[in-house]
Amino acid sequence: MKKILLLTILALNIVVIYSCGDKFLDVKPRNELTDASFWKTEQDATLALNGCYRLWETYANIALFDGASDNAYEKSNFGFQVLGNGTLTPANYHVLGSWIDWMHFSTENGNDFSASANWYPYTRIRKYNNFLANIDRVPMGEAKKALYKSEVRFLRAYDYFWKVMLHGDVPLVTKVLNATDELPRDPAAKVKQFVLDELTAVITEGALPVQNTIDSKGHVTKGAALALRARLHLMMGNYPAAMADAKAVIDMPCYELFPNYRDLFLEKSEGINKEAILNVQYIVNDYEQSLTQISLPAGDGGWSALNATKSMADAYECSNGKAITDPTSGYDINNPFKNRDPRMEMSMLHPGQLWKGRYYNTLDQFLADGSPNPDYNRNEPAARSGMNIIKYINSLADSPGGWPPNFGGDIMVIRLAEMYLTYAEAAVETNTNTAAALDYINAIRTRSGHITAPTLTKALVRNERRVELAFEGLRYLDIMRWDLGPQVLNGPLYGSRRGTMNFADGSIAWVGNGNDVNDVNYIKLETRTFNPVRKYLFPIPQAEMDANKKMVQNPGY
Repeated sequence: MKKILLLTILALNIVVIYSCGDKFLDVKPRNELTDASFWKTEQDATLALNGCYRLWETYANIALFDGASDNAYEKSNFGFQVLGNGTLTPANYHVLGSWIDWMHFSTENGNDFSASANWYPYTRIRKYNNFLANIDRVPMGEAKKALYKSEVRFLRAYDYFWKVMLHGDVPLVTKVLNATDELPRDPAAKVKQFVLDELTAVITEGALPVQNTIDSKGHVTKGAALALRARLHLMMGNYPAAMADAKAVIDMPCYELFPNYRDLFLEKSEGINKEAILNVQYIVNDYEQSLTQISLPAGDGGWSALNATKSMADAYECSNGKAITDPTSGYDINNPFKNRDPRMEMSMLHPGQLWKGRYYNTLDQFLADGSPNPDYNRNEPAARSGMNIIKYINSLADSPGGWPPNFGGDIMVIRLAEMYLTYAEAAVETNTNTAAALDYINAIRTRSGHITAPTLTKALVRNERRVELAFEGLRYLDIMRWDLGPQVLNGPLYGSRRGTMNFADGSIAWVGNGNDVNDVNYIKLETRTFNPVRKYLFPIPQAEMDANKKMVQNPGY
């Protein structure tokens, strides 16, 4: 799949590399090449645009962010464990994001860890504002210039979407600042309205194409702008607007559900996947990622970074469409993975599941021949919960090797199924268009081989979002929107039930009574603490608090 043209070192010097100094809003450039000597040709503008795409989003924010939710436990502390257990503070905010991304791209980020993957720093905002402040100087066709502007305005709106969702009030910076500027926080409502206005502008101005990611080659499209606006409307409770935007995307002829749920997330499907609306594109040796390395089971040479929880496993229905809590579902506590929603085994590995010619075993310390079991849940590289995530990943053979880990494989940021689910949630909240909404839900379910649902209910929509979009970085927003934190982010977090596996057939002799959820019968991962005073918001980083006298900390920190 053809990727966005990558930057030359010359372009990096002008549009990417800035020094963050002591605070996140510091804007002093640390390059020798100046704006005055750049911005001369269309090639300059194209290089600058490509620089804006570099690190606009990272795989860690998508594939690991469910570690902040009840779906998963991020056991290697790549930065997301502190979100899940409530121990994030202003002082340790810098751990957010992926150090793997930092290793790949530290040079252009001035060796600033926080600039690569977490949400508060303004590195990207400075880059976008600088582009928009200078693009009109370039002699080039007006249609292409308008397209470039719309793409960068979208990227800036996307960045502010996450800033305001996770921090509330934040400085709204829309121009290139002086190095000495200190800004107060703008109200969250103002920032949200800015995002809506920017997305509306790029949608209505008509420069963005109606294309899927195959045809757009990873560039922003009208569908992406509509989809992000639908996501924000949903978060704000603007259900009719969310439904309208989702429907506009659904009706675009360039998108369709991919027929194979497992393959949907794999690199081999990139050239034929018309479900992707927006993705982060990676390419081996040039703009690589490490998700396969950090996610594969230890027995495959991976690090098992993100683990599924008992709560996540329990969310998958039985194959008859009934919840495991339904006494008529046929669920067997001693054969818990039999006859379940097919998406379970397409998204996660559980003990006894056949995987690459072996039965996955995280329960026994030793293999059948007496040698140490690398997948045993107490071993450092293994899945601590006993259940590994397999979305997005396949084999270490996908990489040519070397260090840092070197993989291609695009990561979807928004896909068509999310729009189906957005439409369905808006429908059930407003009691409108429920028949169409149920059709969309069932299209998602049957695509993976699951049974159709007979009626549309709020419980169905919410659970369908959880299982369909599991490990795609949206569960925390769902918990926030539905205010589930006190129920799902508090108390002990458990993984698999304990037991011992028969290596010949994968059957498991479980410990104790599976209905008794305690530290003896189940793997306890941690005890989580939810602080309602924080209202799901992250802290303002301490470095910013120390450097900016106008900054005010979020409640609860």
